[in-house]
Amino acid sequence: MQQEPFILPEKAIVRDPQGNVYVIESVLGKGEFGAVYLVRERGNLHNIFALKEVINPDKGARERFAFEGEILKRLNHKSLPRVHRVFENDGLKRVYLLMGYVHGQNLEHLRLKQSGHCFSLPLVLDLMTPIVDALVYLHAQDPPIVHRDIKPANIIVPTGGGNAVLADFGSAKEYVPGSATTMVGHRSPGYAAIEQYRTGTNTRTDIYGLAATLYALLTGQTPVDALSRVLGSVTEGVDPLKPANQLKPTIPQPVAHALQQAMSINSTDRFETVEEFWQVLQDSVTQKIPRTTTKDLAPSPPPKESIEDRITQSVPVMQPASSTHSHVPLRVIAVLLAIIALAAAFFSYLSSSTILLLCCLVLLFLSLAALLYTLTTRSRPRKTHNLSKTKGFETKM
Repeated sequence: MQQEPFILPEKAIVRDPQGNVYVIESVLGKGEFGAVYLVRERGNLHNIFALKEVINPDKGARERFAFEGEILKRLNHKSLPRVHRVFENDGLKRVYLLMGYVHGQNLEHLRLKQSGHCFSLPLVLDLMTPIVDALVYLHAQDPPIVHRDIKPANIIVPTGGGNAVLADFGSAKEYVPGSATTMVGHRSPGYAAIEQYRTGTNTRTDIYGLAATLYALLTGQTPVDALSRVLGSVTEGVDPLKPANQLKPTIPQPVAHALQQAMSINSTDRFETVEEFWQVLQDSVTQKIPRTTTKDLAPSPPPKESIEDRITQSVPVMQPASSTHSHVPLRVIAVLLAIIALAAAFFSYLSSSTILLLCCLVLLFLSLAALLYTLTTRSRPRKTHNLSKTKGFETKM
């Protein structure tokens, strides 16, 4: 069992060869070989940095770390981290990379906060536009620089707004056409192309990683690992990677098709450039949205009711009492009078009383008139009055 590396505590200090002292404020993240700290320069409290370390590195790890620093030091792009220096601390047996600190959250963390663990297509394209621009910039270098570890966890969205930043260049490599590059132990399952499990990475490796990132952001699911896809294609004859629109029917067919092409197992079947791939996605979306911040990515609160909705719900609809209910007693009385009149008429007939018989007929006539009145008023339409719609009604806040 591998022992967890010793992480420096808060308030510990790290000194570079130039004599600059950095005080550790907190741990931003940690992994198998080290950590990333939030540090503040002693004597200049306004200078805040991210300090990345590798603990007790071997020769290969030291070379990769130094290469990462050298790459970033010579690059200048708004969506790439700004590296200030790379240095070693022999006493702590660690190598450090000092870079600018971006206050924000990574896209994997934000994705998991969303309903369904995914974003809408317009929002994803807006978030990823600066990352795509950074990839185009990297691939335009001479020789091209291949990032080789594009995934949501390596994309930072600033809290106060601004462009997303592509971080973690520990797997980056200069691509020299015709040469083979080997990448061992630094693959991200689901986001790594099949060539990263052997030799021969190139700029199309980043197209795979970009497409896999978009797939996860749009569907809420990490893509099937490249090795599993190859195995499934050989044993079952079917690629187990489902098209994005099968997982989310709202994703347009052209977008799902472009993602499948960009994540082709054979690199030559993918788009030739990041620009070509991105243009296909842009052409599939017409909806425009404003610039995004992490506040926009928070789970949406329930929609607020309008004043009119609140009035309609809180003020009861004013209706006159139902005529059906108001005439029930009158109808019952009329029926009872009719029964009494018929009974009295029967007894007057038996007793041969003419006067009593006439009274019974009058009573019967009155009861029938009452019944006719209730039936007539029941058939009339009733008017209702919604107070929220009444002219002249105002609500002052």
